[in-house]
Amino acid sequence: MSICRAVAHRGNSPAREVDLREIDTLLADKENLLWLDIQDPTPEDIELLREEFRFHELALEDALSRGQRSKVDEYGDFYFIVLYTLSIGTDPCIDTHELHAFWGHNYLVTLHEGPIAEITAAIKRWATTSDRRKHGVAYEAYTLLDSVVDGYYPAVDAISERIEDLEARVFDTNSDLIRDVFDLRRNLTDVRRRIAPTRDVLNELIRRDVPVFPPQLIPYLSDVYDHSIRALDGIDVNRELLTSAMESHLSAISNQLNVTVRTMTALTIGLMIPTLIAGIYGMNFHLTPSEETSWGFTLAMVLMVVSAAGSFAVFRRVGWL
Repeated sequence: MSICRAVAHRGNSPAREVDLREIDTLLADKENLLWLDIQDPTPEDIELLREEFRFHELALEDALSRGQRSKVDEYGDFYFIVLYTLSIGTDPCIDTHELHAFWGHNYLVTLHEGPIAEITAAIKRWATTSDRRKHGVAYEAYTLLDSVVDGYYPAVDAISERIEDLEARVFDTNSDLIRDVFDLRRNLTDVRRRIAPTRDVLNELIRRDVPVFPPQLIPYLSDVYDHSIRALDGIDVNRELLTSAMESHLSAISNQLNVTVRTMTALTIGLMIPTLIAGIYGMNFHLTPSEETSWGFTLAMVLMVVSAAGSFAVFRRVGWL
């Protein structure tokens, strides 16, 4: 079941919640500005958009599709845009939420699945500022884009904190660090793939030959564009940090293996000398020194103990044990 919210205002009057049955009347008067937000849209909602707003069939088809690339399409008297918002998920990984929007002369329509905090913030900001009267629907679109891009930063910061926790475990060779790093890096790769085209969308809107925004709003939109680049740079930096953490962890594991092999080599050599002495004295002939004496066995044992202790002392001195 969908959740619809419509907010409108006219001239200097305050913004107010309106009933969906008022939409046709509000759209007929170009002095009105309307923001219609639809959460979890149904075919009935798409039919409402078809009848009230006269959207193109291809745009309505895209509005029902998921997994699209961020883009902006022009359909004569309105625009259709696809964006992605970010939120902090579990572990924490970053969850992406696809957002579709239509805007025309005096309306902005947003469609999405599940609640999106950025839209709530954008509607409140638009409804409570006087700039909406000066820039019309362009300010609606600007507040939406600005809120979406600003929402990238908390998610990126959460990932940075997660990476700091992973870096603290780099030299713990018994942990599952590699699996955690791979999971987080795969998540960042997916996030970057989804939000990277946002730069192209904003760049296209900034271009002077796309008459979407008035000249007064272009600097503000350029600021949003810069913020999107900074967010992407933050994601790239985090991916590099994850790569470095994984390489450092693998180096620690390799170093531990080398230490283990070196220790085992020292132990093996230390035990080989007594084994050699015991083997010599165990041979079946009568030329073994001190074999016929009463202290022969004692001499052999002393030689084995001294040789073993001497080799262990040498290896300990050089740091192999």
